[in-house]
Amino acid sequence: MKYLYYFNIFFLFLSCNRTPYPADIEAVLDSAGKNRKQLELVLEHYSQQEKDSLKLQAAEYLIRYMPGKCTETYEARWEDIASALYRWDNVKNKERLMQELGEKKVYEDIHCITAQYLINNIELAFWVWQEQPWGKHIPFDTFCEEILPYRVGKEPLEDWRGKVLAAFDDQLAYFKEHPEISVVEACCRINRLLPTFAWVSYPMPAMNYSMLMSTPRGTCDEMGALAVFVMRALGIPVSQDFTLQWPNRIVGHSWNSVCDSTGRYISFMGTEANPGETHLGTRLAKSKVYRITYAKQQTDGKDKANLPDELANPYMKDVSNEYANCTYCVDIPKLPAVQTDAAHTVYLLSFGKEASCIVDKGELIAGKIRFTHIGNRVTYLPVSFSDGHYTAIGYPFRIDESGILHIFSTDPTNREIAIVTDIGLDQSMLYRMQEGVFEGANQADFADKKTLYTIKDMPKADYQAIRVPDMTAYRYVRYVSPKGGNGNVAEVEFYGEEGKKLTGKNIGTSGAWYNGMTTCDKAFDGNIYTFFDAPEGKGDFAWTGLDLGKPQSICEIRYCPRIEDCRITSGRTYELYYWNNNEWEVLERKQAESDQLIFQVPVNGLFYLRDTKNDVESHKFFTVKEGKQVWL
Repeated sequence: MKYLYYFNIFFLFLSCNRTPYPADIEAVLDSAGKNRKQLELVLEHYSQQEKDSLKLQAAEYLIRYMPGKCTETYEARWEDIASALYRWDNVKNKERLMQELGEKKVYEDIHCITAQYLINNIELAFWVWQEQPWGKHIPFDTFCEEILPYRVGKEPLEDWRGKVLAAFDDQLAYFKEHPEISVVEACCRINRLLPTFAWVSYPMPAMNYSMLMSTPRGTCDEMGALAVFVMRALGIPVSQDFTLQWPNRIVGHSWNSVCDSTGRYISFMGTEANPGETHLGTRLAKSKVYRITYAKQQTDGKDKANLPDELANPYMKDVSNEYANCTYCVDIPKLPAVQTDAAHTVYLLSFGKEASCIVDKGELIAGKIRFTHIGNRVTYLPVSFSDGHYTAIGYPFRIDESGILHIFSTDPTNREIAIVTDIGLDQSMLYRMQEGVFEGANQADFADKKTLYTIKDMPKADYQAIRVPDMTAYRYVRYVSPKGGNGNVAEVEFYGEEGKKLTGKNIGTSGAWYNGMTTCDKAFDGNIYTFFDAPEGKGDFAWTGLDLGKPQSICEIRYCPRIEDCRITSGRTYELYYWNNNEWEVLERKQAESDQLIFQVPVNGLFYLRDTKNDVESHKFFTVKEGKQVWL
């Protein structure tokens, strides 16, 4: 094909006089050792003609930020690695399985990359940039970061651009025939063509384009990486964004963003959700959002040797202000007893009950601690960091859904009544019902389905009641989980005329997660503590419903999301912990005499509860408002 370039670079006969390079480029060349010649060949190749001046800048860009880029791979053949990944869940001795794959090898790019590989990458990147209808709207700096890079992560290098261009040749023809198409429309079109991934919960090896296409299995990182490979090869500027850690969960999440013709970034989930559609990265609360970059980001160097691991990656850029709920700026009072000055670095801790993570740096300004572009619905703690440990230097705080700042400056001298009724609801699964749909039909295969209601917002951890204005009679009714929801719902109830609860034969997606008991009938067993959880591979658009036996009108739908509940139980002893502005401390130990506990607690405090018999603690922190628990 005319756009595939393969260069014989050995026609170059370099003079004995070395070309003077910028100091930062020269430093990279020196560190390349024996491979210096390969990098110089690239620079010399684009130094011959004035028309290649922009390509020379691109080559310098790739070389300047090449240190640290590498391939990580195992000794085993990829076919054996892929086979191991598919068998992972069913293999008991995982350590032995990993040993069979051999030792992990690391190859630094500056020591082994070839001139031919870099030149081929540059030529194809420039060709597709100039060829696509939207290319004229992509500035050079955006091109350098989001189209030009020759790798995405630590995957084995290959001619992925040539492979993508060959595989998507029909799409290139379509773009040429439709010059009016926008880059976002092109992104949507290509994303729909990518394979659906099987979600796994274990770490995956770094995979290149061919590996990802042949083994569509992985986490959000692998899904996003495939989107980056394909989009960039087709001239669509796409990056990977991520949040370091979900509030109160030990894992983070990544997704993609595409840069439109105005320079605005629109997020999407590679292989799953298109730009403009909701996905996990837009639904859940986030403390900060970062973007993976090829170029090394500038740092002030302060406390560099003592930088927390979470912020030590120099190839991540803060893009929180591009996300609607991550634009808040706050000034938090410093703890009076803490001695700090402008020479100290302050950090922002995402302060979760079950998981905490440093997510950003702050500033000390006039005795206040300032943090910018942070998200709401997350509990934070200003801290200092030293030798792997952090120390509180400010009060915990939180920005609520309305954007109101709440600072938890515990006042032990003032007390209020707190009625504690449960040890904590785990609401981490509530998002799995957002965009879920209730449908009615009169054909068993739902070919004539009608939407009765769509859950637009994330539901609460309790029963929700919905009035259905459509009085059409349906024999078959069901709840259809959104993509990624895995069918999760605890209870579904359909009511007919005069408020009569309708019954029928359960129908729906067969099986359960890990062959367990969470089958689709659990949504109709009257027990909110059981729930439907679809088997692996069937989770996307899983459904559960009823065959009512005959058509009947649906007047109301009631549903309860999947939750994990731990109520107060009479006879058990509980410990109430509170944050004393410096650390957690037991406020009181009390035995329950009913299904609730009553404490006298410090005003404006932050608390959690521990069941001493079961050694179970609250999943989250709570505060007290008007005598009642308010979960954070």
